[in-house]
Amino acid sequence: MGFSTPRIPGLNTDDFTKDITELPHRVTALTEVAGAAVIAAVDVEAGEDDWDVPLTGEHPRPVVLVHGTFGNRGYTWSTAAPVLRERGYRVFRPDYGKYLNPVIFGLGDIRKSAEQLRDFVDEVLRRTGAQQVDIVGFSQGGMMPRYYLNKLGGGPKVHNFVGISPSNHGITAQGLMNLARQIPGAVQLVEQGVVAMTVPAWPQLQHDHAFQRELAELGETTGGVRHTVIATAYDDVVTPYTSCALAETEGRYVRNIVLQDIDPDDRTPHVSMPYNATVLSEVLAALES
Repeated sequence: MGFSTPRIPGLNTDDFTKDITELPHRVTALTEVAGAAVIAAVDVEAGEDDWDVPLTGEHPRPVVLVHGTFGNRGYTWSTAAPVLRERGYRVFRPDYGKYLNPVIFGLGDIRKSAEQLRDFVDEVLRRTGAQQVDIVGFSQGGMMPRYYLNKLGGGPKVHNFVGISPSNHGITAQGLMNLARQIPGAVQLVEQGVVAMTVPAWPQLQHDHAFQRELAELGETTGGVRHTVIATAYDDVVTPYTSCALAETEGRYVRNIVLQDIDPDDRTPHVSMPYNATVLSEVLAALES
């Protein structure tokens, strides 16, 4: 699936008028994330996962929630985890990509992060007795599992893979800065020194990096896995937002959803996607399949 090279915007887009009109929505998004981060700071462990809760016949697959760059298992999923549990799902949330920082993750080499996901999924399967898991990932967490699926043998172990605003074809440096500005502590982390030394994932996330070419060569999708992508037209990190989409290949289940096709008035930007009620409704619908 081909895309034109993403343009590097001036602020968040190359349209100054749009920057101004979207400012209130981006402020709302920042407030949401900051509130979730406060919760996570108070409870860094974010509570126990459902290791001791048996699976049910209605929901026989554990759900593994994979945060994004500068994320963690607490604040990223502070809304989604309770929603899933209320619907009877068993939830498991790894912190992957630890690098220098004790609170925010998704910073380390993406290949090593995929190995950490592999080991975590194996542990979930072993301890729950399940045959497969469902994966729901946000941002980098909606892209990195593709390496696990196609390179590390994860395909047979995953039934559904739902990506929320996934960086499936990489992002621009400006998009990464837009993300860092909205996550408490992230800008300071980036500015501590050379970016590649403090956030090794940073260059790998960019659309023209060798890792992105390797990921593309491995394939957009995985046989036997049901792929769902949920994007927002107001994404200010993954630009253009259409680059979230996966190629629709014959014989494979791929569903690309744009939030505004469901609710044209919804202007949710990137960082707010894991907290959006419509997004979570689509996640639940995908997991039911």
